[in-house]
Amino acid sequence: MKRLPFLTKSQRRALLVLEWVLLLGVIGIAIWQTSRPSPDLSLVGRGENTNGKTINTSPYKGEAGRGSTLPQEAPFETFPFDPNTADSTALLRLGLSPRQVRSIYRYRAKHGRYHTPEDFTRLPGLTNEQWERLKPYIRIAKEFQYVEQPPPSNFPVKGEDKEREDTLHKVSPTRGDLEGSERAVKLTSGQTIDINTADTTLLKMIPGIASKRAARIVAYRKALGGFVAVEQAMEAIEMPDSVLKYMTVSAVPVTKINVNKLSVQQLMKHPYLNFYQAKAIFEYRRNKGDLHSIDELSRLEGFRPTDIDKLRPYMVFE
Repeated sequence: MKRLPFLTKSQRRALLVLEWVLLLGVIGIAIWQTSRPSPDLSLVGRGENTNGKTINTSPYKGEAGRGSTLPQEAPFETFPFDPNTADSTALLRLGLSPRQVRSIYRYRAKHGRYHTPEDFTRLPGLTNEQWERLKPYIRIAKEFQYVEQPPPSNFPVKGEDKEREDTLHKVSPTRGDLEGSERAVKLTSGQTIDINTADTTLLKMIPGIASKRAARIVAYRKALGGFVAVEQAMEAIEMPDSVLKYMTVSAVPVTKINVNKLSVQQLMKHPYLNFYQAKAIFEYRRNKGDLHSIDELSRLEGFRPTDIDKLRPYMVFE
């Protein structure tokens, strides 16, 4: 107050009283705010307040005119896509979950490619609704599809039953059944087919093998570079063990891959190499030079002894 010399003593006293009144008012309001009863939060969302009156506390509109509804899910899109090349953004737009997208990337790294739309059904967590919605839009590029080879004019069939063998040579090259008969041709006990040279028509003569399995065997044989054991046919697709007794493997040279010349993408096309193994080979070559034998793969991460044994017939180091 001494800083206001132009005021009289009585005026300064009145101003001091006003200051105290304002200060006491602020303190009183603060005390009143802290002493107010807090509302019952358990009533929030049920449409009532502490006074028993109905209030709208839900952020969503009423359900059937009074309740609340859940927020709608983000809309998804539907468009043609190739599961072999679609990126994560496109897959998420299709309505797939991030976990399913990661599964698709793992499938590409482990198995190589999707060859048919039906392969997409292996996706973990895929519902019937998703499959029915996406199936018409799956487009497998031609380079990833299985190849049906034209049937030859003759085929190798081994067996002591000459009459049966002569009958098999009457197979129609277009339908795969006996000419003039409705009965499909199947091998009998003791007869075998060379799975290294047979096409799909001949493979379907093996009991337990139909069109889908025959196509998978032919495509898998091409990807491998040839079979060295009949058991490898079982890796192409699930089949009963009984089919093995009808199979033989001829000693034909298999197609080998040059480990020191191929890129990561080229290496992982082989069924016995996944993305991580192909990358390990590439990184070793870049850092330490060429590999000289199959046994050197044991130094690389991701190669087990069983993997090396399976790859042994199919690798060359030049």
